[in-house]
Amino acid sequence: MHQLRTPKAMRNTVRPRTHSKYVALAEKVGAKSNCVRRNVGAVLVRNGRIIAAACNGVSRRFRNCLVAGCPRCKGGGDVGTGYDSCICLHAEQMAFAIAAREGKSVKGSALYVNLRPCLACLNLAVAAGVSKIVYKEDWSYDRELELQYRRLSRRLSAFVHVP
Repeated sequence: MHQLRTPKAMRNTVRPRTHSKYVALAEKVGAKSNCVRRNVGAVLVRNGRIIAAACNGVSRRFRNCLVAGCPRCKGGGDVGTGYDSCICLHAEQMAFAIAAREGKSVKGSALYVNLRPCLACLNLAVAAGVSKIVYKEDWSYDRELELQYRRLSRRLSAFVHVP
């Protein structure tokens, strides 16, 4: 389990039950995904209020990402690779886009996802001012990239894996 080391005053600032509630909501939202590879959901929460919730996938004009022509989803591949050839938006990206479109700041918010964010989404969350990320399903990059990932995750006040 990868949990960011934080001062005791910052640990468990949100009760575990609250984590579970929002991660469960992320899973429910993710079930609406039209990506054939994986159903991912993301929920942005600030001050106990949901700012945005979204799933990964392509435009609803298409039944799924294969019909839309996604080369990555057609070709398979490993988790954490091939995103440069994927036309699916990640759930985190879509949640940030929804918040921006509605004029809602994500600064100081918590991001709940049912799958650990990729490096690009982690980078986007840090740049947008997200303070915490809580995720359910874990995975990791190769050793060198994983070190960079963990270094970036330390810029958050909390980065928590909840099984």
